[in-house]
Amino acid sequence: MTTACTQPVAGSDLSDRAFRVLFQLSLYEPGEWVGVPDLAAGLKTKPYAIRMALAELCATGVAERDRRYVRARGQRPTSRTYFRLTNASEAPA
Repeated sequence: MTTACTQPVAGSDLSDRAFRVLFQLSLYEPGEWVGVPDLAAGLKTKPYAIRMALAELCATGVAERDRRYVRARGQRPTSRTYFRLTNASEAPA
């Protein structure tokens, strides 16, 4: 039995899933922070399915992460993680 594994995209070190997440991130305005649930909805998948791809994009320097702590009234504090493309990944004008 083989395990599911993503293969690198031809000509890059990114996995196929990371490349798809990168494309989805590029659909948003430059510099806009995007939440994981929004990215997952755009890819028609669950948020946990793209976590490794997002970590891969951050490790290569293509995307950056921002964790924000939020507290709804009367509830315990929790955090939300947002991602955006870095300036280095944007195409020159």
